[in-house]
Amino acid sequence: MTTKRSRFVWAAGVATVLATAATVLPANALNGADAPVGLNFTAKINVGEKAACTGTLVSPRWVLTAKSCFTAAGIPASGKPAVVTTVTVGRTDLSQTGVGTTRAAAELVPHSSRDLVLVKLATGVASVKPVVLASTPVTADQAVTTAGFGRTKTEWVPSKLHTGAFTAVGDSSADVALTATGDAVICQGDAGGPVLRANGTTQELVAVASRSWQGGCLGTDPTETRTGAVATRVDDVRTWITGIANLVSGDMSGDNKPDLVAIDDDNKLWLYPGTGTGALGSRIQIGSGGWGGASVVHRGDWTGDGMEDIVALIGGELRVYPNRGDGTLAAPVKMGTLPTDARLVGIGDTTLDGKPDLLATYDNKLYRYAGNTGSTPSIGAALLIGNGGWDVMTLSGLGDANKDGRVDLLARDTRDGIVYCYLGQPNGTFSDLNEFGRGYTTSFRPLIAGAADADRNGIADIWATANDGSLKFYKGGADVHGPIDGSSVEIGSGGWQAIKSIS
Repeated sequence: MTTKRSRFVWAAGVATVLATAATVLPANALNGADAPVGLNFTAKINVGEKAACTGTLVSPRWVLTAKSCFTAAGIPASGKPAVVTTVTVGRTDLSQTGVGTTRAAAELVPHSSRDLVLVKLATGVASVKPVVLASTPVTADQAVTTAGFGRTKTEWVPSKLHTGAFTAVGDSSADVALTATGDAVICQGDAGGPVLRANGTTQELVAVASRSWQGGCLGTDPTETRTGAVATRVDDVRTWITGIANLVSGDMSGDNKPDLVAIDDDNKLWLYPGTGTGALGSRIQIGSGGWGGASVVHRGDWTGDGMEDIVALIGGELRVYPNRGDGTLAAPVKMGTLPTDARLVGIGDTTLDGKPDLLATYDNKLYRYAGNTGSTPSIGAALLIGNGGWDVMTLSGLGDANKDGRVDLLARDTRDGIVYCYLGQPNGTFSDLNEFGRGYTTSFRPLIAGAADADRNGIADIWATANDGSLKFYKGGADVHGPIDGSSVEIGSGGWQAIKSIS
């Protein structure tokens, strides 16, 4: 028998037993039945050499599981896991290495009061569709399905995912009581596994397995026959989950803070990590040369792995440079061609279809290109959305300036230095211009770029270089007329005259 065991903790609770690494099985789960098709968002989590549990992919780069997977005390520290932790997703049969993938766990974010922790993957997963999060609690005696990689009646460390049928009863607390249907049971190794409810043809996550009596599980006292369990509900903490797990616009380094990308006069590409206050940290070189004259932008995940990528137009070739997870870049993927004098705008998702889009100006006009994400990202046909007058404008993706959930467009008229905001519309176009600020002449503020929500207060901001070689941060605001620029704060004291473009 292997010595590698699922971790478990015994603790007082509604059922007395806490399985910190439990598995959920179907009506015949104790007999080792395989999981049905469609649950490849379920993850096997190995914590160190001897502990394991189950989790659920909730976004391309984040897995949700139970705190008890990581410590007997149930209170894992925020930050890097204390021991080496790996997460396998997209593989309901762990022996089938040709599908799915295994990622290192880079960070833990525990919930303050619930048996929940979010696990950040070192790099995102593009090949597996994350689970849908429930928006309403379970109803009385609602049928649910649990899933996990824990032990069964006869197997100590199964290689296959198993599922189990239960009825669920929730209340106003964090607990969801689970009553087994047939001989289903949640065993050691299943803690953190998904509790799923059918909503039409979609399985949505309503809770996460937490505690179980484990009656009939291999290694449990034979006199224990109870099979009930308790799960932790998730519908009322969706905002906590999505606030951490969803991609933050402008974030290249993976810390949920918008970053700045710049090209210098040596034709090198640099990443300036944002601090979350509007300021920037020490820069990192992410392109060694050949970037001179390129139009470079970043807003959105083009490869589907939950990490924001670089899009560049170089010599008429439109390319995506995939993010490796820390802001450094992998080999480019060609998306198409555009006129060599076109200027790109990384705008983000204009239509709220979950895919980033691209704007481009050429021939004095403004065009929108719908994005298609995946391992071979592409753009749709050009859609004319601005008939004329765009050659004199410096454009940038601003972020959401009026807090309506849609991305907006920043435009600086180079003739008089007036900055405008074009508000995003439901059809992917933009409203008539709204004055945002004055005094941004090309001599006074040579370069200007939307900073998304760089200070993390919910309103879009601006970065701009100054004629004295410094860098300024403009805190976004609003008045009765809509978005406005705020006063500037110097965040870079010198050397920015050597920078030729920012985004």
